Amino acid sequence: MQALDATMEAALRGGRTPSAAEFGGIAAVLASADGVARSHFAPEYMALVLDEADLGDPGVQAFSRDVVERLDSDIGINSLVDVVAERPPLPEAVEATWFGRWLELARDRRAATSARTAALRGALLTKRQSARRSLRLAAFIAECVVDDEPAFLAHAARIAGLLHAESPNEALVEFLTDLLDVADAADEASFELGMERVGRALQAASGHDVLARLREARARFDASAAGREARADARVLSLATGLLDDFFEERVGGWTERLEELRREAFAYSAYSVQAEDFLNGAKEAEVSAWASLAVRLGSLAPSLDEPAWWNATHIIENELLVVYSANRTLFRRSDDGGLEWLVRPRIEDYYARHRGQLYALRGWLKARGASELGAAAAELIARTDAALGRGDDPHPRGATAVSPTVAAVLEQGKESYELQERFLRDVIADVNYVEFKQMTPPVMEAVQAVLHAFEGLPYFDDPNVRVFVRAVVVKTLLFLKSRMDPSPGVDPTVSYLFIREGEPNPLEKFLQRDFMSFLQTSMLGSVDEVRGIAAGRADVMHYFEGIRFVTEIKREEKDASFENLIASYGAQTTLYQNTNIPIGILMVLDLTTRDGLSGHFRTLYRTEVGDLLRNGTTRGVLVVKVPARRVDPSTATAEAVRRISKARTAARRAGKPAAKAKVPRSGKAMMAVATRPTPTRGRRKVDPTSNEDT
Repeated sequence: MQALDATMEAALRGGRTPSAAEFGGIAAVLASADGVARSHFAPEYMALVLDEADLGDPGVQAFSRDVVERLDSDIGINSLVDVVAERPPLPEAVEATWFGRWLELARDRRAATSARTAALRGALLTKRQSARRSLRLAAFIAECVVDDEPAFLAHAARIAGLLHAESPNEALVEFLTDLLDVADAADEASFELGMERVGRALQAASGHDVLARLREARARFDASAAGREARADARVLSLATGLLDDFFEERVGGWTERLEELRREAFAYSAYSVQAEDFLNGAKEAEVSAWASLAVRLGSLAPSLDEPAWWNATHIIENELLVVYSANRTLFRRSDDGGLEWLVRPRIEDYYARHRGQLYALRGWLKARGASELGAAAAELIARTDAALGRGDDPHPRGATAVSPTVAAVLEQGKESYELQERFLRDVIADVNYVEFKQMTPPVMEAVQAVLHAFEGLPYFDDPNVRVFVRAVVVKTLLFLKSRMDPSPGVDPTVSYLFIREGEPNPLEKFLQRDFMSFLQTSMLGSVDEVRGIAAGRADVMHYFEGIRFVTEIKREEKDASFENLIASYGAQTTLYQNTNIPIGILMVLDLTTRDGLSGHFRTLYRTEVGDLLRNGTTRGVLVVKVPARRVDPSTATAEAVRRISKARTAARRAGKPAAKAKVPRSGKAMMAVATRPTPTRGRRKVDPTSNEDT
């Protein structure tokens, strides 16, 4: 085992991920289950096996079972959980075995608290969508007693909240309530009980119930924030629920200050979540974000409801009023209305009752955009506006202008105004596209043409929507490649991971994934990352548009970045994501094989592969893009080249002096002086093709 660990340590110190071949093949690793489990590098060995071995093979499954059975350190378990969380789900038999082992370890109070906490985290991950495993995990947590270690109970409380959100369970609520008396776990229990009250509020059937439950939730969030300083999540939700309460009660004081505080706390929680990089944070991040968004929109809408008319009615209707009016659907992604609407709708509807002229602007917007933005809810809202107006189809009743001097301006903000704004925006976007087109470089234009011509003839590519969407993503992908090759870290610190940093390991592929996503988010292409359930796997970056979906798979390569090897190594995974949608994908590779810090020309960094790539009768297309890393900037490259040339010249001179002495007689010093004097070369052409010196 020492030899295996020495090889692993050497590879990791060199900043690269080793392959099974370096250990004598995958069989050599599989034969060392006991040693792997006790090694500091157990997670790295397991990652190697997960990536290179056949997980359906009984021998591989036995190895993984043996390692997990013996692994009892918190660092080892947490690292292995992180490794598994970043990959597609393992075979059911493997995950069921791991779940059982980790649940057993979490139950063992003789084990270290940190190891039990890590095991509980692993059990949550490997339960996946299994109803039986979910029930077993919930039962274990519900049976935990308050005299257990507070650190373990706090973690159990967090998982209890997640399980209760998936499937409400009163036993878990009782467990959380018992923890309110455990000092070092009370803040987490209070937060999760607050979230339980919020969940009930979102399902409530009356305004009284919603308000009561949200006030209970706010009290829990306040208790959580008071119990521990680092509870930005609790403070965001306390502020947001408090502002919703004020909106309902039409209280107007202190909104500006509290919204500013909410923004600060939301930013603090977001920064913490990004740094933590824990799969457990996903659901909470979404919930905190939704409540912060609702509060900010309430803060913008509330002053508008005190105004008799809106000069920017379209903006208010689209971005504030209807988002708040249907908050259960728009912000909290619930399938139907209810809950929060009992608090926000009365005030909105009362405003329209007092300012009937505004109903025309709302009805005009609903006619123009309602169906696409709100779906079936739009028809109901149109019917309700018609009923409130007590009218037929005439959008401009006689005498409306005479009733109020602002009605004419309000009516101008309705359907016709939206259409004018849409045409105006199309013209503006056309201008943007024209400017971008004029800035396109010949290599980028050549690349776009080559890639899209290669995709011609692929299944579904003749569909206009498919063609438009694929073209847009391909262009943005190639522009991303160009944008990563131009700036230096001094100009743009976000590209520093692409440059050689002495003493630091090679960057992980997640740096490229984050960079790519940040770039795409400025383009509104409907791209999201870390999406599970795509062709039985998890997509690094998914591009989605009106039912059309394809994936960019992100990898890194430290040995052989030839296109042939990249397709052979990662092509199958990239193409498998295409099984349930269009047969087109992108493979983006962080190229860590750059020699001497010098990257190739742009046109050498992409290639399109089209054909029966999986040999199953389906023609597929993959765009492979290499993003060169371990680079140096031009001035560093020049200095390095000068140093190498100088070193070569010095070596050549040193090698030449002994040879000259050997040819000259001892008494021929004058002759030697003449012989070794450099021959003037000015104005003469050097013809010696074997010389290493510059002319």
